[in-house]
Amino acid sequence: MAEQLETLKRLQTLDSELFELRRQQDEKPRELEQVEADAAAQEARVKEADAKLKTVQLAQREKEVELQGKEGSVKKLQGQLFQVKTNKEYSAMQHEIEALKADNSLLEEAILKEFDAIEAAAKERQAQQRRLAEVQERLTQERQRIEGELSAIGEQVARLERQRQTLLPDVPPKALSLYERILRIREGIALVPLLNDACGGCHRRLPPQVINLVHLNTDLVTCEACNRILYFDATHSKL
Repeated sequence: MAEQLETLKRLQTLDSELFELRRQQDEKPRELEQVEADAAAQEARVKEADAKLKTVQLAQREKEVELQGKEGSVKKLQGQLFQVKTNKEYSAMQHEIEALKADNSLLEEAILKEFDAIEAAAKERQAQQRRLAEVQERLTQERQRIEGELSAIGEQVARLERQRQTLLPDVPPKALSLYERILRIREGIALVPLLNDACGGCHRRLPPQVINLVHLNTDLVTCEACNRILYFDATHSKL
């Protein structure tokens, strides 16, 4: 039994490392997901800025078309002005021309404001595009970093798995089945020492008969609370 426990302890050392490495394998892609989400959000901001620029450009073009139309109306009325036959008609047409010119003046002011809005929207789009380029560059770097780390972790996992396979034949099938079942349930820790008459896993105080069985070392003994396999180690026992 002593040799069996020693082999299980060696397995536990390997499995603890493997559990941590596999946890990292699961976590690394999540790190990348956050940067990918940042890039997607920035792409959305670029599209929004681009849409805003197109909106103000369209508004500016519509006002220019409207101004051209009204300027054409002014020219047409001015051409007709000297064809009228009465002062009343002349005055009415003159009044209409002045009203159109006033509208045109307001339109010209509005067009100038639209030019300012276009300039501001263009600057905003450029700023968002720069931020997108920065985020995409960071995404590329993070992807390379994470892929490199995952590759290194994969190599470590393969090395530890090979070492693990060399130990398995030394553990009886029944004991190995118990150990691996606890390993899955208890997240990589299936074997723990006594810590001052308590379980080294859940720290629950153990009954004297359980402690005696652990010291006898004639069979595998498990904690009644967490089901981990217990063993005695002088370095962890009380003085």
